[in-house]
Amino acid sequence: MSSLRVTDLRSDITAKWENRYREVLDAAAIAFAEKGYLGASTRDIAERLGIRAASLYYYLPSKEAALLAICKLGVLDFIENLKDIVARHDPAPEKLQAAITNHLLPLRSHPAADYIRVFVLHRHELPDGPRQEVGRLARAYQGLIQKIFKEGIATGEFARDLNPELATLGLLGLCNSVIAARSLPPTSTIDDFIAEYCRIFIHGAIAKTTARKKGGQVK
Repeated sequence: MSSLRVTDLRSDITAKWENRYREVLDAAAIAFAEKGYLGASTRDIAERLGIRAASLYYYLPSKEAALLAICKLGVLDFIENLKDIVARHDPAPEKLQAAITNHLLPLRSHPAADYIRVFVLHRHELPDGPRQEVGRLARAYQGLIQKIFKEGIATGEFARDLNPELATLGLLGLCNSVIAARSLPPTSTIDDFIAEYCRIFIHGAIAKTTARKKGGQVK
């Protein structure tokens, strides 16, 4: 959540206004992540900032506008990072590992994790128009993941019969399950999830051994 600036979405604003605007969005992201978009109120957001609810309207015209801004800021960072990953001259497995890391690493801290959770869990609560706008961004992100699989298939680094569309959906479903989870194993860190998911997707879950067990061969 550090590379994208609010000035990428708006023009003619001051640095002071931008800093405060991001503080408002951070507070809204935390409130939406904790209470849900429908459950959180502008008063909840204002209380986190120590201001009156009416003061929020200087930065955001509505709670809906806050949700749209949070979703866009969250996914645009993901897309820019993923574009850089796809453009690298690295082996496809390394690109896939970098993509998984890009998807899950922000969960290490708040409010970055809250932006991601709001995007995954609440973007569908946007009204027509904004919902489609964010949906197009989500599909662009999905397309970049799919491109990694396609390139890996073309170079022979991934299985020739791998379905890149289904593999993409599987990867996103696996990663998003961590983002959407209400609780995670207390002994596992986000880095543990990244390492394990990279292992599963790149190397598979079957043990690589030719040892025979009970008269059969483990493949």
